[in-house]
Amino acid sequence: MAKILVVEDEKSVLEMLRYALESQGYMVITAETGAMAMGWIKDTRLDLAIIDLGLPDMNGMQLCSSIKDNPRTRSTPIMILTGDSTNEAKIKGGLEANSDLFLNKPIDVADLRKAVALMLENAGKRKLLLRNSFKNRLD
Repeated sequence: MAKILVVEDEKSVLEMLRYALESQGYMVITAETGAMAMGWIKDTRLDLAIIDLGLPDMNGMQLCSSIKDNPRTRSTPIMILTGDSTNEAKIKGGLEANSDLFLNKPIDVADLRKAVALMLENAGKRKLLLRNSFKNRLD
């Protein structure tokens, strides 16, 4: 069962995301602040992080960068959620924070589920390729 961290400060959006993902069989861990999220990230091996840009204590880009800068968590796929649909926000999310996907609010649940499934599938393929690469080097 994939573990997904959802970081969102709007309770109604957080609950919608939790329900949409749990109903698909994912284990969902929630945080309403960047500090709470960092605690989960330190203690839990995650398969995916979904991060809102507008957190009360830090920018979602900062949280994303913290995850990607840490050697232990840098391979964790990250989806950024935001109400800011400008190209500048997408560029910063992809290039500066090294996020894997950028979704605009309001979020369509079907689109969210498809995006999560594809991100987890791609992450699984990358892990398999890495394992095979290391195995081949050892042989």
